[in-house]
Amino acid sequence: MKVANPKLTLYAFHLRNNLAQGEEEPVEDVNHLWEQCQQLGQKLNVPRLESLLERLQDNQDKVGISPSWDNRKNDYIELLQSERWLSFSAIPNGSVLQLRGAVYPLQIHDTYAVDITLRYPYPHVEIDQLAGLNPQGCLKIAQSNSLLGQTLVLFAQPEEKLNDIQAFTDNCLNAIVPELDRQNYRLSAQGKFLGSPIVEYNNIQENPAQLSHILIWLNCHPQTEPLEAGGDYYQPLINLLCCRHKILYVYSQSRWCNQQARKLYRQLDGKAKGLQHLSSEPTQRLKQLKEWLTELSQTAFDYANHLRDLEIHRTTIKTNKKNYKFWINQLNFISLEKEDDLELLQQFISHKPENFIEQINTDLSYLLPSQQLFQQMIETIRGIVETEQAESDRALQDTVAIVGVGLAAAAIGATVAPYVIPTEPRQPILPPFSTNHLHPITQSLLLSLVFGATGAVATKGIIALIQNRGVIAGRLTQLIPGGSNKTAKLPGSTQQTLPPSRKPTK
Repeated sequence: MKVANPKLTLYAFHLRNNLAQGEEEPVEDVNHLWEQCQQLGQKLNVPRLESLLERLQDNQDKVGISPSWDNRKNDYIELLQSERWLSFSAIPNGSVLQLRGAVYPLQIHDTYAVDITLRYPYPHVEIDQLAGLNPQGCLKIAQSNSLLGQTLVLFAQPEEKLNDIQAFTDNCLNAIVPELDRQNYRLSAQGKFLGSPIVEYNNIQENPAQLSHILIWLNCHPQTEPLEAGGDYYQPLINLLCCRHKILYVYSQSRWCNQQARKLYRQLDGKAKGLQHLSSEPTQRLKQLKEWLTELSQTAFDYANHLRDLEIHRTTIKTNKKNYKFWINQLNFISLEKEDDLELLQQFISHKPENFIEQINTDLSYLLPSQQLFQQMIETIRGIVETEQAESDRALQDTVAIVGVGLAAAAIGATVAPYVIPTEPRQPILPPFSTNHLHPITQSLLLSLVFGATGAVATKGIIALIQNRGVIAGRLTQLIPGGSNKTAKLPGSTQQTLPPSRKPTK
């Protein structure tokens, strides 16, 4: 069977900006879509298409403008303003049929969009020859982190009356899709648009980011071709497809955020269990706790970012659901009354966004309470660190005090020695144990050591006594009624007495 005047259009969508990075800062792979168009120009040997990016860039090497989130005038911008679209001709390798094409680049709010259309300038084409409209599957944008999605639309007129529309569109699908991908596509829905049948196919992929979408639109009604050429349907359709792919893309991003948040929670759970197996050596334990405190602070920050992104994704899905309904109403407004059936477009918005929103709500209901656990864990470890550090500092201060007093006492002993030890004529210093009489220097050293040891022991006892008094006073404060508000002020304490609570006067 033959078709007349077939054309194949790729609608592809790629983020320019996202809300998390702000309006001014573009995404990292912002030019990916235009670079892919240039690669298509290389495959088809079209120099004009190979220079597309240079044609789009301004004097600052930027494409488009930063979106204004509250300005609807920026929702549809033609990026080739002087030419509007870039036309070209090509003969793919291995083909004798000439192709004519056009590239129409747009910016829809914060998203780049491109319409790449290839068609045959021949009135009659065999179905098998439709493969030439997508040579080697070149009408496909390679995946990137910011590619929202893509839709292929085949518009063709069957030259014979169709008894089985699905069988005919299946043949068209097999012609325009590379052989390795054909088995992944399934018929999703059928309908009518501008009086003619339209059939939807979706591929089956576990990764939502790799989903692909194909519409085969048959020109079978006298009004279809002039209405299609008039183009009133075009802007509502491309906006609707943009909303569709953004919803699917944002949901896939929400799955990633959910997975990352759950990984961070498992790290928190591991740290909580690890508190029971800390090192018994104080210095090593304090060092480990400080490392955990730094690590958990960053982890808690990352966790909060993922929760924030989940909420942003939920809002984005709600917004695009609303916009999708608006554009489908616009399509219904320009459709042929009593002829058209756009249920295939309505099916998507009737179920998927609500399911996506409900899933994100479920994710947040599990993850939000865990955010409090992060804060509690950080506060617990910080409290332990402060206690351990205070004890370490107090032990160091006690040691310094004991050593200081001991050295002072030893100095006093050295000062007192000449008055306590009898003065003797100068004696030579003999080897140890060579005489039963200690040398005056040795006696002075021993006296200093005795003074130093006595001072150190006395200081240690006094410190222990003061600390015991503090512990006893603290326990008594807890036992005395109202003691929680009347804390005894201990020597050297920095605690302040809290005022008693006041009852409101009548």
